[in-house]
Amino acid sequence: MFAKELTMASTSVTIREEDGESTVVDHLAIVPSEEPPPAPAVTAVGTGRGEVESKIAAWEAEEVARITSRLQRQKAIIDGWEIEQVEKANAWLKKVERKLEEKRARAVEKMRNEVAVAKQKAEERRAEAEGRRKEKGGKVMEIASILKVFGRDPSKRSFFIKP
Repeated sequence: MFAKELTMASTSVTIREEDGESTVVDHLAIVPSEEPPPAPAVTAVGTGRGEVESKIAAWEAEEVARITSRLQRQKAIIDGWEIEQVEKANAWLKKVERKLEEKRARAVEKMRNEVAVAKQKAEERRAEAEGRRKEKGGKVMEIASILKVFGRDPSKRSFFIKP
């Protein structure tokens, strides 16, 4: 059995499709009771008392139907309100999630930029260190060549030659 139900909260109307047949149910309509009114009781005392009891029974059935109808309308209103609140909460949640995702993306971009800057500075420092090493190495080579020319021992260097 195929059943599909569509509820419109603003008008409190339900459309039901079952096996190709569609029915429209208005939850705000006054719905008569599904129970048939009780048959009038015939008593041995007289028809007057039975007539009063049947009027009381009819009044009771009418009041119960009215109360049931009111309850169904109130339930439809509450259901519509609940759906509206759930949709509102879901919309708020999606908005917050979208903002958090944007904030996360900005933070990731900032961190990538910081990493790039750190790598660039590290490369510059490596280049400077390599330059200092080459410069000092060149000075040592120069001193060594001077010491070889004069035939002096490196431990007896003069004060004006510094590595």
